[in-house]
Amino acid sequence: MRKLLFALGFLFSLVMIHAQQVSNGFLLSGEVVYEEIIKIDIQLEGVDEQMAAQIPKERKSEKVLRFTEDEAMFENLLKDDPEENMPTEGAGIMIKMYQPDNKTYIDLKNKKMIEQKEFMSRVFLIESELEPEKWKMTGNQRQILEYACQEAISEVEGKDVHAWFTPQIAVATGPGSYSSLPGLVLAVEMHDGDMKLEATSVELKPLDKSVLKKPTKGKKVTRDEYQAIVAKKMKEMGVEGEGTGAGSGHAVMIRIQQ
Repeated sequence: MRKLLFALGFLFSLVMIHAQQVSNGFLLSGEVVYEEIIKIDIQLEGVDEQMAAQIPKERKSEKVLRFTEDEAMFENLLKDDPEENMPTEGAGIMIKMYQPDNKTYIDLKNKKMIEQKEFMSRVFLIESELEPEKWKMTGNQRQILEYACQEAISEVEGKDVHAWFTPQIAVATGPGSYSSLPGLVLAVEMHDGDMKLEATSVELKPLDKSVLKKPTKGKKVTRDEYQAIVAKKMKEMGVEGEGTGAGSGHAVMIRIQQ
């Protein structure tokens, strides 16, 4: 009888600790949904001003970050409709905006990162060390959802990256490779505002390990090899860089049909 009472008491204490962690925001696992906004600058020769005004100026999509204390996965939220048609009224032009099936897996415990990148219908797999960005705290504060956030700035590819993180969720991760801050990153802005990510929901909850499965699809390449492949192809197409949102690794590929 005493053993039964002890077991019940121990189980009750575990339930109370779990409930307290959730209520205090200390449960260090869950998922964050972000809205990603990428500004688009499409220049078409021979297009008048009225037609040009109908061409979309930005692309919005949703991303999800699933995380625990030890690992995280950042990827597209919706996977069943990666291509969006955006016809321009009366212009006889169809713009297809394709969202690559990119994924970033972070091994927080062992400081490793695996990126699955889709480019021009080819899939690549990049494994690397998780090298922390050199963040500088600005002292600026703001609230995102119900979380108090602080701003940090780092320089990536010669451009400032602004990240807003919350110490209320003490997990050093965020969307993509933006991590190593003393709290979960809830917003990122880069390329002078051409690309933005901001959390629209945060849910702290236990996670099934299957949602944090490491990417295995694609040809294994180094980061330098991948960047060389991209640069070569874009040069052939007469375009500099990977496209809008390149620094985020979530570039939108645009196809124009007449």
